[in-house]
Amino acid sequence: MDSKIYLLGKEDPSIYRQPRPATVLTPNIATDSVKWGLFVAKIYYLLFFGAIGSLVPFFNIYLQGKGLSGVEIGWLGSIAPFIALAANPFWGAVADRWQIHRLVLALCAFVAGLITLLFLGVSSFWPLMALVTALSFFRTPIGSIVDSAVMDMAKRTRSSYGQQRLWGTVGFVLATFVLGQLLTPAKLSLIFWLHGSLLGLACAGLSFLLPISSAPHRVGLLEGLRTLIGQGGYLSFLIAMTLLGMGISAYIGFLGLHILALGGTEAQVGLAWTANSLPEVVLMYFGASWLAHYSHKRLIVIGLLGFALVWTLVALASTPWLIITVLPGMGLCFGFFWVAAVGYASEAAPPGLNATAQALVGAAQSGLGWSLGSVVAGYLWDQTDGHVVFFFSASTFFLAAFIFWLGNRGQKRIDLPGQV
Repeated sequence: MDSKIYLLGKEDPSIYRQPRPATVLTPNIATDSVKWGLFVAKIYYLLFFGAIGSLVPFFNIYLQGKGLSGVEIGWLGSIAPFIALAANPFWGAVADRWQIHRLVLALCAFVAGLITLLFLGVSSFWPLMALVTALSFFRTPIGSIVDSAVMDMAKRTRSSYGQQRLWGTVGFVLATFVLGQLLTPAKLSLIFWLHGSLLGLACAGLSFLLPISSAPHRVGLLEGLRTLIGQGGYLSFLIAMTLLGMGISAYIGFLGLHILALGGTEAQVGLAWTANSLPEVVLMYFGASWLAHYSHKRLIVIGLLGFALVWTLVALASTPWLIITVLPGMGLCFGFFWVAAVGYASEAAPPGLNATAQALVGAAQSGLGWSLGSVVAGYLWDQTDGHVVFFFSASTFFLAAFIFWLGNRGQKRIDLPGQV
C-alpha cells in the first residue's frame, strides 16, 4: 500500500484524474450511505450559502443606513473575523478530537441562527460589535467542516468536490438576485430573518444527516499541526490565503456601497453579485474534467492572478454597469480556484485531521486576512473612494500569487507522521 501523500511537490497529473488509494479512509460507511450523504451535502451547500448570500452582500448597506461611518463598518468587519482565527481551528480540532462533526455542525448552525435574529433589536456600534463577533465564532467553521466531510465522501465515490460545492453558488446566486429585486431601505431587516432561519433551522437539522466517517490511522493534533506548518509550501499557502482574505473582505464589504456611490440601486447590487457568482457553477461542474491535467498549485496561482486582473478592472470602472460586466471573471476564477485550494489542503492533512487542515485555511482567510483587510478598506473608504479600495484588493491578490508560487517551487513529496 502506498503510504505517501503528495503534499507540495511536482505532482503527477494523473492523480487529479482518479483518486489515490484510500490509505486513510475506512469502509465503515456503506456506498449507498455515502451517496445519500453527497445528496444531503448538495442541499446543505445550497441552504448555507443561500444564508450567506442573504446577509453578507447587503449587511454593510444596512449598517450605513443606521448611520455608521466607513471606519466603524471596517472595524465591524475586522474584529469579528479575528475571532474566527481562533474559532476555526478550535471547532475543527474539537470535531476531529472527539469525532463529533455532526454535533459541532448542528450546534454552530443553530446558535448562529439565533444570534442573527438579535440584530433586529440593536443599531449602535458596540452591541453590533458583540453580535458580529459571536456570529463569526459560530458560523465561520461550518463551511470548513462540511468541506472536509464532502472531500472524504467524494474520494469514496470517485465523484467531484466541485459538483457538490457548485450548489452553494446556486444558493448564493438565488439569494442575492431575489433579495436584490425585493429589498428597499425599509425592508432590509428581511436579511436577518432569512439568514437566521436558514442557519438555525434548515442547516442545523441537515447536520445530523451528513455521514461523516472516523479515521483509523490518526496522528496527534500538535504533531499534525507541526507537520503542516513546518512545510514551506503549506506555510506559503496559508500566507497567500491570508492575503486573499484581505482582498476579499475589501470587495465584499464595499462593493455594494461603491455601486450605490456611483449612482446604482439595490437591484444592481443584487445583479452584481449574481454576475459574480453564476460562472462558478459551470466551472465547478465541468472543472474536474476540464482541469484534470493541471495541478492544484498551478490552478491556485492562475486563480489568484485572475482575481487581481478582475479587480483592477473593477477599480477602473466608472459606472455600475461596467462593474457588473467585469464581475463574471471573478466567478470564472473562483470556480476552479476554490476547488484547487480545498484539494490542496486535503492532500496536506495528516490522517484524522482533515477538518483541522480545512479550518486552518478558513482561519487564515476568513479570520486574520478578513480582519486586516476590513480595517484597511474601511480607512481607505473614508479617506478616498471605492476605486482605491479595489486597487488595494487587486494588489493583495498579486502579492498572494507571488508568495504562493515562491513557497511551492521545487517542493518534494514527503511522508506524514503516523502513516505506514
